[in-house]
Amino acid sequence: MKTILIPVDFTSTSDNALEFALAWCRDFEYNHIILLKTFHASIFENILPSTEYIHVSQEHRKDDMEMLRKRSQIFIDQSAPVIKVSIVASEKTLLHSIIDMLEGGKIELIVLGSDHIGHTEKSFISSQIIEIAKASPVNVLIVPSTSKFQVIQKVLVPVDIQSMGFLERLEKFGVKLTKRPDRELMILNVDANENYLVRDEAFERNENSLHSYLKNFQHEVYYANDKNIIQGIINFLNKHPADLIVALPGKHSFLYSLTHKSISEALYRDAPKPVLILKQ
Repeated sequence: MKTILIPVDFTSTSDNALEFALAWCRDFEYNHIILLKTFHASIFENILPSTEYIHVSQEHRKDDMEMLRKRSQIFIDQSAPVIKVSIVASEKTLLHSIIDMLEGGKIELIVLGSDHIGHTEKSFISSQIIEIAKASPVNVLIVPSTSKFQVIQKVLVPVDIQSMGFLERLEKFGVKLTKRPDRELMILNVDANENYLVRDEAFERNENSLHSYLKNFQHEVYYANDKNIIQGIINFLNKHPADLIVALPGKHSFLYSLTHKSISEALYRDAPKPVLILKQ
């Protein structure tokens, strides 16, 4: 059973990610959605409990669980019996709750809603995206609050063409993606040094290897010389609309191991399209 995990916090950003995930399930043949709600109390709440606080906390939890059940029922009404919907409540932090859920080995994708730049309602889940993406051993799909699902036809994959370490993972993803013959991969190399203009023997070898790996998929390779990688990606999207951005993991990803928080946040908050971080 192909399973998606979706943390929820009842903000419009989170609700949008839920709707997006349901459409994703249909398009990519997932058949199980798990909605995760955490009820983690801070250390101060545990040290200084009061009767009033405990009462409010219990009422708040009861209300949240009712909201969670209502959301799951909406999904069930829309998708049953093709897609199963489950709900899980946890007392741990969001990150620890997700890690616990992943230990079972059945979840293939985490879907997270992201507050787009200028979004006024703040999602707690959105503030945890980088930590979750770094810790997750499975693919992570980040959905901007302004993004609505469209059939995935064009996929943008920013790469460092001088490193071929990404090709195996990209090929594996391409097989899943291109079950539909009308889907196309747009490979983008953002290089401020314009090494692609020199095209020495090593560059030609790497480019030929890229085309060889992707020979069974519709694809095209593009080059850009923007000094800022994120701006280069956004500029490219303005000229070549895409339905999805794919981030390859590791040193040669444009997110560089997700440790450069400012770069990661810039993409999540500025990019107008969903970002899929490949881990598998």
